[in-house]
Amino acid sequence: MSWRSQTLSSRNAYLLIAILAGVLIYLLYCLYVDYSLGGNSWKQGDWLINELAGPVRRGLFGTALLRLSDVLWLSPLLLLILLQGIIITLIFAIVGAAVLDLGAPDRLVLILLSPAFVVLFWFNDPYGSVRKEILTYLAFLPLVAAALKGRAGYIACAVSGFLYSIAVFAHEGNVFFLPFLCAAMWIVLPPNAPSLARVAVIALPTLAAIGGGIYASLHSNLPDSGLMCQQLVQRGLNSAVCDGAIAYVERATKDAHMHPGRLLARYFRNFLLLYAVCIVSFRILVHGSARVQLWCFGAIASGLVFLPIYFFAIDYGRWLNFHITSLVFLSLILLLKSRPAWLYEAPSRIDYLCVLSLSLIVGVSHLGVLIDGFVVKVARALYSLAT
Repeated sequence: MSWRSQTLSSRNAYLLIAILAGVLIYLLYCLYVDYSLGGNSWKQGDWLINELAGPVRRGLFGTALLRLSDVLWLSPLLLLILLQGIIITLIFAIVGAAVLDLGAPDRLVLILLSPAFVVLFWFNDPYGSVRKEILTYLAFLPLVAAALKGRAGYIACAVSGFLYSIAVFAHEGNVFFLPFLCAAMWIVLPPNAPSLARVAVIALPTLAAIGGGIYASLHSNLPDSGLMCQQLVQRGLNSAVCDGAIAYVERATKDAHMHPGRLLARYFRNFLLLYAVCIVSFRILVHGSARVQLWCFGAIASGLVFLPIYFFAIDYGRWLNFHITSLVFLSLILLLKSRPAWLYEAPSRIDYLCVLSLSLIVGVSHLGVLIDGFVVKVARALYSLAT
């Protein structure tokens, strides 16, 4: 790298550390607020769905959590808040370490500061954070760490597959991540890994996804969530935590469908424009690669993996977050393994500034509605403190 590139990378590193640390502290504070208010009916309520009143989708994880809290003599809410805090801290720490190890070039920082990646997506809309997809994000971390250390990925793949197995039984929506996780595992394995070994390491997450999907289909809902909620109240939780995701389990998955006409609404068109900006940031990332068009086509086409879920629920922003976060993890693993020279070439200043400015000014909520971005939200907070 040239002296100028090294200087810019150093500035990016300081900026990255400041943003990651600030956002992490903010999210941990939000978890503290959730705990002080007795838990959020969605952010924590979904994790507390349990099978103590009968088998139901997403209930295995909550049952294990309650059993563990009983053994440890801890409040289930406190145990859950601690778990959520540990997971998001690991995500920020490992992603930050990977980007810094790569030298924090402009192109990489651009996708990291995407309004749909976990960092700014969670900051802009903390109500959409710490949902059960963070279990899948956790499953990506051993693979990123293996690529970062440059070690053989057999153990990393095994740990990742185990964590993903937990994720798909905790929430059936995590099955959509399967192609991305399998691709990441394939990349992390040594180039000379035998075909049988490659098939073996991706068999665990694949079988887990199939099993999780079947289990969710067979136990899609409960006639009455009251008994489930009673188990939580008996353990000291406020009954209000049952008003969101827990109450939602009374609704069968076959009833949770969208009317296609909503996809033609104006706010959804605005959402698609932001989606396009997020994809453009990946176009800037791979500019200079010999296969840039192939990478761009792959990034766009991979979004089709999550298309079915748009017809089942209205959390468009979360589905966008699913896609972009998966692409960021895959990009980090690929770049750590290959460390291409084109990554450190300066991008077009106009393209870079336009995409970065829009990413920092405009955000997206978990419902897919455009909201204030990072800079606007920080500016509003500083203004309110000053006045």
